[in-house]
Amino acid sequence: MGYFCGGHDLAIDKEKISEIKNSVNIVDVIGEVVGLTKTGRNHLGLCPFHKEKTPSFNVIEDRQFFHCFGCGRSGDVFKFVEDYQHISFLDSVQVLAERSGIPLDTNFKGQVPKKPKANQSLLDIHRVASGFYHAYLMTTNDGERARQYLAERGVTEDLIKHFQIGLSPGGQDFLYRRLAKEFDEKTLMSSGLFNYSENSNQFYDSFNNRIMFPLTNDIGEVIAFSGRVWTQEDIDRKQAKYKNSRATPIFNKSYELYHLDKARAVINKAHEVYLMEGFMDVIAAYRAGIENVVASMGTALTNEHVRHLKRFTKKVVLTYDGDRAGQNAIDKSLELLSDMTVDIVRIPNKMDPDEFLQANSAEDFKQLLENGRISNTEFYIHYLKPENTDNLQSEIAYVEKIAKLIAKSPSITAQNSYITKVAELLPDFDYFQVEQSVNNERLHHRSQQQASSSVQTSATVQLPQTGKLSAITKTEMQLFHRLLNHPYLLNEFRNRDNFYFDTTEIQVLYELLKESGEITSYDLSQESDKVNRTYYIILEEQLPVEVSIGEIEAVEKARDRLLKERDLRKQSQLIRQSSNQGDEEGALAALENLIAQKRNME
Repeated sequence: MGYFCGGHDLAIDKEKISEIKNSVNIVDVIGEVVGLTKTGRNHLGLCPFHKEKTPSFNVIEDRQFFHCFGCGRSGDVFKFVEDYQHISFLDSVQVLAERSGIPLDTNFKGQVPKKPKANQSLLDIHRVASGFYHAYLMTTNDGERARQYLAERGVTEDLIKHFQIGLSPGGQDFLYRRLAKEFDEKTLMSSGLFNYSENSNQFYDSFNNRIMFPLTNDIGEVIAFSGRVWTQEDIDRKQAKYKNSRATPIFNKSYELYHLDKARAVINKAHEVYLMEGFMDVIAAYRAGIENVVASMGTALTNEHVRHLKRFTKKVVLTYDGDRAGQNAIDKSLELLSDMTVDIVRIPNKMDPDEFLQANSAEDFKQLLENGRISNTEFYIHYLKPENTDNLQSEIAYVEKIAKLIAKSPSITAQNSYITKVAELLPDFDYFQVEQSVNNERLHHRSQQQASSSVQTSATVQLPQTGKLSAITKTEMQLFHRLLNHPYLLNEFRNRDNFYFDTTEIQVLYELLKESGEITSYDLSQESDKVNRTYYIILEEQLPVEVSIGEIEAVEKARDRLLKERDLRKQSQLIRQSSNQGDEEGALAALENLIAQKRNME
């Protein structure tokens, strides 16, 4: 039994790695972070490893590997997790083992470290606190009044349970007294759940008499809370509407997204995510039957949020509040989302999503989210419109600014619609005047593109192309494919002392195959990207299952002929070089070699 040794003094046997690999479907694993569409026997999506607009990332389900025709990345499920999460091969094995619930019966020279103890204790204290808050809401007299408040806002008990909503008691140290016996002082202080007073030398609960929304990470672990005031008394006292946990080792509000753990599967199927501002907005969408919805956690959208979203989708539907503050937030968010596909939902009457649902039916809200979308350009037509349309200078400045955006639209039909909308908003401009401004921008944009294309150089990135293979390499790939899938052929070639593959990457694979009769995920993890890419190109070869009579002999003859023809070309080149340099002896020797090689080919 073979063992692979790696980080953390961990050794895992081959059979265990095969068991883990066979326990998962690569389509399911990759599909959680890449939007995939089934096309024939493959699944196609946008590559997560390089920027592209046309999908070239293929997942081959029947053979359980992926290959991108754009950047050339290839590999099995371990390789994907390794590259996507920037971790080692053995770490990817552990990730997938945990996913499948397979215990790692490993040989330990030491203990495999899991999460750092401090972080695990923080996760534990948040889990216990979440259960406490939820139980307090569901079982106490205070909780009954809070549930009535939530019910009036359309939040049923089923929704309370789905979102694990809770209630923090009104006392100063209710939660502290519950948790102090279970957790040490260091964990209590660093959790963000308590404030410490040096004057009184006491801990106080951070959240008092608030509706509690647990905030979770991507895998559903509670990492923080947001508390909302709900009593008229607290509202009259001008308490902040929402209070969030402070930053801790497990909570970064600039990265985490509310409801993502529950939404990610639906996001993958829908290939898009609704992005909202608040927790109640997410709950409102869920009530309307929209599940692929998340919200930033009490903060404006950040670059970290965007990077987080890109792990799961390439398309965002911005659904922010309809008031001016919400529209300003859309403007800022569009800058951050510039390389993603973005639709915008404009909530009418300056409402937020939750308010809209309170005033309308769930079906009305669902229709708005699905059918009330506008483009970036249409958003800016309304957003940039001057408040005072009686001021001609303001109108001129607006037309000049919006014409630049309209001119960038790839659709002439859309441009005409936008021009019509702008003309309808302005008393001093008609369609033709706005169109003229757009035409001027079109010409300006076209001249800039021509100037840019004329100065482009070889500085553009050249992505690896898998199609440019020499005839020798293609022939050797067919031969290796047969050795890989037919052990009796491999045994025959093992007995040949002088056989080798001319293509370096295939020879490396051949040495691996000769040694143990198979090529494992671990073997590939130790080799270069070129070797990995070559291996998966070979796997993609569509050959008949059975080896035909005379096939191997014919392939070898073709390979030998191609190798000899290449040698002849080299000798001819050497003759020319020697002659040009006045080296008559060298030219004569090369000529003799050329004649001898030609005779051997006859």
